[in-house]
Amino acid sequence: MKEFLLLLCLALSANALPIDSTKNHIEFPRGNIAFASFFHKMDSLVYTGKGQVNILQLGGSHIQADVISNRVRTRLAKEYPGRAGSRGFVFPFNAAKTNTPQSYSSKAFGHFKAEKSVFKNNTTPLGLMGIAITTGDPDAKVKIVLDANSPIKIWNFNKVRVFGFSKDFSITPALSLDSTTFISSKADKASESFLFNLPKRSDSLTLSFVWNDKNKENAFQSKLSSLDSLQKDSLFADSNFFKNHSSFTLTGILLTDTASGISYNAIGINGANVAAYLSLKNLERDLSFLKPDLIILSIGINDANVSEFDEDLFKSHYDTLITRLKSVTPDVPLIFTTNNDSYLTLKGKKSSFPNSNGILAREAFFSLAKKYKAGIWDLYSIMGGYRSIEKWEAEDFARKDKVHFKNNGYEVLGDLFYQALIESFKPENDTKGKK
Repeated sequence: MKEFLLLLCLALSANALPIDSTKNHIEFPRGNIAFASFFHKMDSLVYTGKGQVNILQLGGSHIQADVISNRVRTRLAKEYPGRAGSRGFVFPFNAAKTNTPQSYSSKAFGHFKAEKSVFKNNTTPLGLMGIAITTGDPDAKVKIVLDANSPIKIWNFNKVRVFGFSKDFSITPALSLDSTTFISSKADKASESFLFNLPKRSDSLTLSFVWNDKNKENAFQSKLSSLDSLQKDSLFADSNFFKNHSSFTLTGILLTDTASGISYNAIGINGANVAAYLSLKNLERDLSFLKPDLIILSIGINDANVSEFDEDLFKSHYDTLITRLKSVTPDVPLIFTTNNDSYLTLKGKKSSFPNSNGILAREAFFSLAKKYKAGIWDLYSIMGGYRSIEKWEAEDFARKDKVHFKNNGYEVLGDLFYQALIESFKPENDTKGKK
């Protein structure tokens, strides 16, 4: 009842927004024949309770925040009781000093150095997550807790795959569920990952980083004991320190479950554009462990945040990305989401102004959707089109930068996308096989 009232209040307050609900559908410019396999897997899971469906959404800061995607994720779990799958890819964003997605919490203890796909001089081989943390601190730990911000506990896992590397495996990750339950891993050197099979389902984990050379660890601990906190911070912040020092670099954590269910993976990095995803050396490797049945592509807001938007270059970058994605999952169907309307702020300029690049980006997305026989959710038009972000900000649903939304705004968008997505694969709206 409480949740219903909250949803009702949100819906009533959103009535003042320039939303065009008549356009709130997944459009299929060239039919939805490419979605036949995905629809079949959904039908099988919903009606027989068997199978696993993996959905992957890629984007920038809107997706790192995970309000839109988590809204869809939790509503899918409620629409189909008992069909909640694994949580998928997660990361201890707190250790990289950036915001953790809303749907779980992360904590870090000790010293870490962060690398991201959006850093111009990044040389770390990143995976699908587009982020990495490196530590040489023997006392470093990270903790992940699912459903930490929700009164309803939905997500669990019984398998954990940790992606990361160290020189000559000098440091390896160790996993614990609590102070007494420690799990050993099976190392896979080819994929630079470590698999942990849990004796029971869990909703949280702690990773520590074990030195294989205890003498070396003890000597370093002795050195650290002579330093004060500021000196330690300075030591671990020095890039040269990691060149000749034992360290471990974590690039991702995949939480899975052997049970049937729907998994909704949302991966986003603040500031990421399509080129940032193209820089991910191990994108295909990580994708091969996930094997998505549907990919939702929401990358583009940062590509259009430029003085002159090159539509051809944007589509070319997407062509390359899609080629890489389909090299792992050739028949995976795609859904594009157009950019939200926004304001543009140029470097060195204090003022911002309406960003007409959103119109050009929308045209590019529709061109891509036709080319790849994909679906498209036209967020740009649904939210009201050009300069509609002004109304969203005036009604307190968007932030003052007129690019990002407030939590309630993201929730509205999540509900809209959920409605469009669920409509597309419900039997009464079935157009399977349509060309």
